[in-house]
Amino acid sequence: MDIHKPKPWHGVREFLKEYAIIVVGVLTALGAEQMVEQLHWAREVRDARAALAVEMGHSNRHLAYRVAAEPCIARRLDALESVIERTAKGERVPRLGAVIPDIGNALNDNVWSNYRAAQTLPHFGDKEQAQLSAYYMQIASIRQFLGDETSTWAVLKVLQGDPSRLGPVDIAGLRTALQHARFDNQLIAGIAADELDASRALHIPTEAADAARLREVCGPLPMLAAS
Repeated sequence: MDIHKPKPWHGVREFLKEYAIIVVGVLTALGAEQMVEQLHWAREVRDARAALAVEMGHSNRHLAYRVAAEPCIARRLDALESVIERTAKGERVPRLGAVIPDIGNALNDNVWSNYRAAQTLPHFGDKEQAQLSAYYMQIASIRQFLGDETSTWAVLKVLQGDPSRLGPVDIAGLRTALQHARFDNQLIAGIAADELDASRALHIPTEAADAARLREVCGPLPMLAAS
């Protein structure tokens, strides 16, 4: 078997030529790899941005509803307060139907969480990433307040039927729940309005609140026929 020995360099010029070829080859390979990686992440960011826009659009429909429904929910609470205080005085009060209004749906951040876990978010621009992070941090806050609000309305639900059956202990609990519900309603509507502004800053379109849902929540307190 013939063994070919590497040819010796003949002078500095030939050495530099060979060295330049190697360096250019390495740099070309690295540059091509970096370009492929950049193209990959550009595609991932584009897909993530589109998916986040869809998820935020779903949330924004609920947020727009809560902003528009805030005064209607407040009026519902005023009506319930009147029933509570009349009951406390022993006055005759109407029998009530379903007192809990449409306070909204759960807000999701599944797409955001998935892309965060996939390390896609660091490839967004710093400003856009910060804006998205702030938006989803507030989504988590609203979700917590919605949970608190749901628990509060569960207490107010005891008013359904004949409120005159309630005693002093019930009345005290209802008064407290009423104040909690008022606070949650104002807080959620305020944060929801800020979230819609944040979406518009990110060029995510926002829609008007669902008119049918608003008609229902803005209607009068449901009454039952006298027995």
